[in-house]
This record gives sequence, structure tokens and C-alpha cells, in this order.
Amino acid sequence: MKLKLLILFLLAIQYSFAQDLSIGYNANDVVQHPMQPLAKPAYLQSVTDPSFPSTEIRRITEATAGDFIAPMYSTIQSWNADESLMIVYKKGGTHQLLNGQNYTFIRDLTDVSPDDVESIFWSFTDPDVLFYMDNFNDNLYSYNVQTQVKTIIVNIRTISGCPTSDGLSGGNDIQMMSWDNDVFSFRCGNNAAYYYRISTATLTQFNIANISFTAPMPFPSGNLFFHKEKVYDVNGNFVRDLNIDKTEHSCIGKLSNGDDAIFAIAFEQGPSGGCQGSLVAHNATTGNCFSVTPVSTPDGSADLYAYPKSGTHISSLAHKNTEGGWVAVSSLGFEKDGVRILDQELYIAKVNEFDADVYRVAHHRSDEDEINYWGEPHVTISPTGTRLLFGSDWSGTEDGISVDSYVAELNSFTLSTVSSTLVSNIKIYPNPVTDVLSVEANNQDTLNYSIYDITGKKLVKKSMTSQDNIDVSNLSNGVYFVQFTSKTAKQTLKFIKK
Repeated sequence: MKLKLLILFLLAIQYSFAQDLSIGYNANDVVQHPMQPLAKPAYLQSVTDPSFPSTEIRRITEATAGDFIAPMYSTIQSWNADESLMIVYKKGGTHQLLNGQNYTFIRDLTDVSPDDVESIFWSFTDPDVLFYMDNFNDNLYSYNVQTQVKTIIVNIRTISGCPTSDGLSGGNDIQMMSWDNDVFSFRCGNNAAYYYRISTATLTQFNIANISFTAPMPFPSGNLFFHKEKVYDVNGNFVRDLNIDKTEHSCIGKLSNGDDAIFAIAFEQGPSGGCQGSLVAHNATTGNCFSVTPVSTPDGSADLYAYPKSGTHISSLAHKNTEGGWVAVSSLGFEKDGVRILDQELYIAKVNEFDADVYRVAHHRSDEDEINYWGEPHVTISPTGTRLLFGSDWSGTEDGISVDSYVAELNSFTLSTVSSTLVSNIKIYPNPVTDVLSVEANNQDTLNYSIYDITGKKLVKKSMTSQDNIDVSNLSNGVYFVQFTSKTAKQTLKFIKK
């Protein structure tokens, strides 16, 4: 019975680590953590940010001088449903398909031609399928990345009757489809806006007088839509105004209670007052809003996160995380030197209906000085929330000469079931262990290992050969995790010290 309870306890720990992204980070920390010098990692290699040591940052692309390989955009999911594949965008108009676990290149998606760079939508349920509207024939396709077979769902121009003189677009401020893969929104030039529900093959036009070259975007439920500070229902009718002064960079997602929400930066207070900050949450169902990163204390006597940061982008697409409400943010800041709070930083937040906790996780080391738009990090959270994709020119004392894609692997990824699929054939024994943990690995690369306690705190980080011993005699009795990493892979195992 004791053994059975122990096994259930360990499984529960592993599952919770995959969901709770805060492990190893400080909640609502408003102390400066200045960016420190850090050499750019080689392709597929990782480094640890000295200011945020719980996060591993891995370079996953090799852009040549003057080029970029970067995330499509923060509002568009890069990983597929089970995180086995991912897509990044290369200068010249090429979408690249990568292995979503070890980040190796698979192929260029030359047979996919979406109406815009960002308009590729991974299925939220089927890891082999993505959706897009073709830039040349206006077909809405379901595309299998394994078989490379395209299936026509519907021709958007035919069902909408949009004149050929008017462009069809899923934008301007493009977001994902509804989280059941059922609702696709678009506009016909600047004259009309619609959504198409795949399951019922029905088209609905929005009652919007001023389209503003922007298509209403579906919330995760597929029953509410966002357009220019307003919410619309399934009939295309106005529901409510949100307390937004002006729509800036934002991302549609869910609060922890499952309500549809939009997360945005607000440089000014909303028309009803308040709701200003680098990250503001708006409940689309109730209209409630609050600042996740308030500028100052309620009485204004002390600064908290200060005036909203320039170059802020938001990603709220952690749809596989059953806790819900997880949001990732990247900020450039006005100084762009990584000194002040949130300047040149990546952070995550657990956003509830009326409150939130913020966790700062890394510096992204990027700006727009040389590579312009593509120098912005455009952070993109993974479906489980355990990894953050971002672009960076890795600026140090000098501006970088290219932009690559990087993945910030959060502490929860290190300790999750996701990482255990990356490497096989590593064995540790005895387990439980008293003094010396023996390691056998079918791996020719040099291995690094880190030991974490049950709270996610890193206790040891060293290198080893494929067959070696680890001295654990100084550890207190309890449950620990040892993470092994090589040039291209990772595995995490549990052991008990007694």
C-alpha cells in the first residue's frame, strides 16, 4: 500500500509540474534584475540567463547575416497540438517546419500559401493538421503536414460573394480560429466582415458599419468575437464595449475560469478609468477588466511595473494547460538596455477573473535597431505553456546582425512529462539511493545534468560522461529530479534520496 501511494504521489507531482508554470520563479517581483553579458549560444545549444537562472534558453535556428528566422507572430500558435512539430518564418517568405521537441529542421512548407504570413492555424486537437486560406484561390484548406494532402473546406469568395476587386483577408489584427477548430473569420476588403462555421457550413455577416480594414476575431468559445474595442455575438450583433481606449497589441485567450478574454497592452486608462498597464485582462463575457501589471500602487505612492513598455507583445494560447489563464509577454522597453523592470524581458502571468500573479523568467536580448520589425521578440507560448518561442538578434555591447528563433524552456518544462520524451535509454540506479546514483546512458555526447528539489529549485549543475556516478550524499531525504541534457535532447528522471 505504501508503494502504491508513493507511485500515485510521484505521478501527481509530475502532472502538476506540467501545469503549474510558476515553479522556480518569484511571484510579483518588482526588483530590478539587470541584463548581464551572455554569449550567444550555438545552434541547438542552450544557456542560462544569469538574472533568471531557472530558465534555459535554447537557440533553434541558424539565420545568416542580415536575415531572420523568427516566430510568425505572438497571436499565432507555433507548436502543433501535441508540441511534436512547430513552424517558424524565414526571410524571403518561407515557413519552416521544425521538430517541436528537439527543434531540428524538417522541411520548408513550400506547398502552403496563406493569405498572410501569420495566417496559418494549427488544429487545437489534431497534431497533423493546420488550416489556412489560400492567397491565390481563396480556398479554406485543411492541410495534413505528414501526408501533404490538402482538403478544401470551402471557397471563401464563393460563399461570401466578395467581388474580385476586393481583397479577402483574415486580418488586420490576426488571431487564431476558435479553439474547437470550427470558426474562421474574415473580411471582404473594407466593405463587409463575416465568420464561417465549419461544422454547420453557415456564413454569418457582422453588423459593423466601420470595418476599419479589420476582421472580427473569434474568442476561444467561437460564440463571441472581438472587433475594435467591442464584443459581438454569434449573430454578428454588438454585445458590449470593453474598457479599452485604443486597441494596441493584444491576444485572445481564456481566463483561469474558462471565460473568453482578451489580453492587451494599454498605454492610457480606459474610457471608464483604470485598466492601464503593459498587460491588461478584459473578460469578454462580463466586460470586467483589470491591470495585471499595474503602473503603481492603488494610492499612487510607489511604482510597481511603471509606465507600459514599448514593443510589448502578448501570447495567451496555452490551450493544453488545464489550469488555464496562463499568458506570456515580451517587452522591449523605451531604454532597450535590460536594466529597468520588464525592460528587454520575457514574463508569464497566471490571470484569474479579478487578480493575477506575474513571474519574470528571462531577458530576450533583442531590439529593432538593425533588423526593424523582425527584431521584436514576438513571444509565443506553447500549448502546455512550458516553453516560450521568441526571436532575438542577441544584442550585447553591439547590435546583432541577424535574428534567430530561441526557446525559453521554463522550469516547469524541465520537470514535465513533455521533456521525458526527448531522450531515451538513460538509466539511474539504485532508486531509492543513499549516497551514489549510478548513471548509464546510450549517448555519445557529453551530458550535462541538473538536480532539482520538489519545489523546482536547482541544487546542482555539472557535466558528466555517458557512464558516471553522481554523489547525492549531501542531499536531504526526499524526492528529487535529475535532468540530463545533450547537444540536441533532454530527459528528466525522478529519484528518491533516503
